[in-house]
Amino acid sequence: MRYLTVGTSEITREKFIPVEDTEPDNIKPRGGLWLTKYNEDFSTYNEWVDFIIDHPNVLYYKSTGPSIWEQPCSLVTLKDNADIFNLDDSDKLAYLMKHYPLADNKFSYQEISRLYDAIFINLLGVLRGVKDPVMMERLLKFGVNTLVLFNLDCIEHYQSGMVLIEPFDYEYSLHEGTTYEIKIDDVKKRILQK
Repeated sequence: MRYLTVGTSEITREKFIPVEDTEPDNIKPRGGLWLTKYNEDFSTYNEWVDFIIDHPNVLYYKSTGPSIWEQPCSLVTLKDNADIFNLDDSDKLAYLMKHYPLADNKFSYQEISRLYDAIFINLLGVLRGVKDPVMMERLLKFGVNTLVLFNLDCIEHYQSGMVLIEPFDYEYSLHEGTTYEIKIDDVKKRILQK
């Protein structure tokens, strides 16, 4: 499976921040490498890119380059044996909270990272069975289906790229029809060992 991360076109061990658990009211972790599924057939669609275009404050905040209209990205190919916990229903959420408990009705990403290379949060799947409005609100902060990678060693290779967004007036909420293209280099890169 291949995934896209937006915000960097170079993945290195020096830049990688190990996953950490966060404050009580936040179910999202800090660190790790955050990615979304990449659709091989469409260079003009990605769940996260659509989200940041629909939320220009996030686009502006997450921008790392000289122009918000050119976002560096990396297309990541994982090894076949990558061990990913698939959080796709409320039973699996309950399992995580029981076996990797953390205060305030949360689970520990740090503990999960000792056994798994990553966690994939299938947002709609897990939300279907959640009855607690506080938990629902916490999960919705992910915004999109998300893969949080804990272990760079499970990456087979990556390719640098750029998301080229057609400029729009981000002060107004009418962004429908905004187009973009995801351009990926052909060169396959490996993450060097320390």
